[in-house]
Amino acid sequence: MSKPETAPPPSESKREIPVQPQEVQDILIWDFDKREWVKGYRKDIARLPTVYELKWTNTGVNTDVAPDEDVIIRIERAQSVAIQADTTHPLNTSTSIDVNVEACVEEPNWDTVPYAEMNLGDAEVKTMLVNPGPLKIRLRVDNNAADTTGYVRAIVKVRE
Repeated sequence: MSKPETAPPPSESKREIPVQPQEVQDILIWDFDKREWVKGYRKDIARLPTVYELKWTNTGVNTDVAPDEDVIIRIERAQSVAIQADTTHPLNTSTSIDVNVEACVEEPNWDTVPYAEMNLGDAEVKTMLVNPGPLKIRLRVDNNAADTTGYVRAIVKVRE
């Protein structure tokens, strides 16, 4: 009797994942140490959240400032969305920064009024939960303090 072939690990180019019946609770999961498919349970599979990092450098006194690398985040399948904003950068001199979440329910229409927002002073870190439901979100920053410059870092964690 020959030994059954083991499937290769999933890769970007080709994913070979065994098909599992819906009613069966035990499934095959890839064991990275053994380099083979082993029997496991649905509870063993946990989807890690998708994490995005956005930065604003030297915003000046402006409103509706996009991050240095603008990112549009799809959240239509999200269970939760957490956003943490941070103004502790040593070059930040602003004492009033608004972090605005703009949403899109139907393309190409984006909110003109923030879907969610938070205000931070200098050297503050604040986290907020955003209700999932829209198709996509994007972040914008308003620097409200005259003669200052804003440096902001935001982490967006989307759990599906």
